Amino acid sequence: MSTEAPRQGGTWRQTRVLLYKNCLIKWRTKRTSIQEILIPLSLLGLLIIISMIQPNKRHGKMPDSVLYSTNRTSVSEFIVGYTPITNVTRKIMYKMLSEYCPEGKEVQEFITEQEMKEASLLNPEKFIGVIFKDAMSYHLRVPRQMIPESSNHLESKTSCSKSFEMCEAEVYWYHGFTALQICIDAAIIEFKTNHSVLEGLEETEVVIMGKSAAVEIDYFFRGVILIYLVIAFSPFGYYLTIHIMTEKEKKLKEFLIVMGLQDTAFWYVSLFI
Repeated sequence: MSTEAPRQGGTWRQTRVLLYKNCLIKWRTKRTSIQEILIPLSLLGLLIIISMIQPNKRHGKMPDSVLYSTNRTSVSEFIVGYTPITNVTRKIMYKMLSEYCPEGKEVQEFITEQEMKEASLLNPEKFIGVIFKDAMSYHLRVPRQMIPESSNHLESKTSCSKSFEMCEAEVYWYHGFTALQICIDAAIIEFKTNHSVLEGLEETEVVIMGKSAAVEIDYFFRGVILIYLVIAFSPFGYYLTIHIMTEKEKKLKEFLIVMGLQDTAFWYVSLFI
């Protein structure tokens, strides 16, 4: 206790003396000190002005919206192919084309999935492939325009924030994907149950969920701001480095240590003042 208290008192006194020394140096080098303060402030002021010129876009809250009933005629412009060829799949597809999508162009049969892939390459924008796994399940190969882009998870949540804009999810509804599924599902259900459910499927109400109010952030501008902040505060590191290197070249620290300076006091003042 008796040795620790004088040591702490000595550290505080040395810190005050070094602080006074640094203040004198700052006063004698007014030009450098003013530059050290004004350069970051001027850069920050310019950044504030730029931010005011280009503010973030704010989008209001959007309520839920009910989609119009799907249009089965949207399937008519496509060529539909299916595989494998069995009595069940043939009946399902021809019922789908003749009763539920009578405006359709044609239905093509393929023995294997590979043959269907090769045929789809001849007209990739107008070809739809139906691959049956069994009498009740299937998956679709559709043109690119019938489904949203696979990278839509990278888009801002503020996309399609206006009522007249089409959202990515609505591509399924309006470009024929959902209409084709309704026709095929209705044909499968009627084949299995002898009961038509097409009207019920078409009357199903589809709702696009609303969105809360949001702010659209320009990520490029944010990246520029981060780089700009580094540049704005770099003078502090620059002048600190010069100060430490100057004292190192003059061997001021070694001289003061010989005179009884404690490292704690030296680094307090060197790093924070």
